[in-house]
Amino acid sequence: MPFAEDGHAEGDPPSRAEIDFDRDIDLLIFDFWKATLPDIDITFQLPLALEALREFKPTFQLDAERRDKLINAIADAAGALIRKLPHVYNPRMVAVCMTAATIVVRDWAEDDQQKAAHHPHRLVDARLHVRILERDLHNVCDFAWLQQRKAGRQQEVVRSLLLRANDIATEQVAA
Repeated sequence: MPFAEDGHAEGDPPSRAEIDFDRDIDLLIFDFWKATLPDIDITFQLPLALEALREFKPTFQLDAERRDKLINAIADAAGALIRKLPHVYNPRMVAVCMTAATIVVRDWAEDDQQKAAHHPHRLVDARLHVRILERDLHNVCDFAWLQQRKAGRQQEVVRSLLLRANDIATEQVAA
C-alpha cells in the first residue's frame, strides 16, 4: 500500500497523539478567535490564550496551513487588543509581544535544520515577550475589577447617605 505525504499508509487512521495534537491546535485557534469577539473581555480571555500558547509543547511538526491559521488568529487578536486596550498601553508593545507569539508558532512548523539556523535565545525571548503581555493584561483586568468594586462601594455610600437624608426629612415632616 503506498504511503501518503504524512508517512502513513493510505487509509491509516491518525494516532491518538495526532488527534490530541490537532485538537490542541484547534483550541489555540479558537482561544485567539474568541478574544476578538465584541462581548468578550479581551484582558481576561487573551492572557488565557497566550498562556496556553506559551506552555504548549508540540509533539508533532505543525503543517503550513494550520500554522498560517494560528498566525492569522493571533494577528486578529492583536488588532482587537489594540482597539480595545486603554490608551495608556503602548500599541507598539502589543505588536512586539504578539509578533513574538507568531515566532513561537513558526518554531512549531520548522524542522530541526531550520531551528538550528536561528539564535538559541530566539525562542526563549519570544516566550518571555508573550509572558510579559500575558502579565500586563492580567494587571489591566485586575485593575478594572478593582475599579468596579470601588465604584460599587461609592454607590453604596451615596445610597446610604440618600436613605439617611430621606429618613431625616421624613422625621422632620412627621414632627
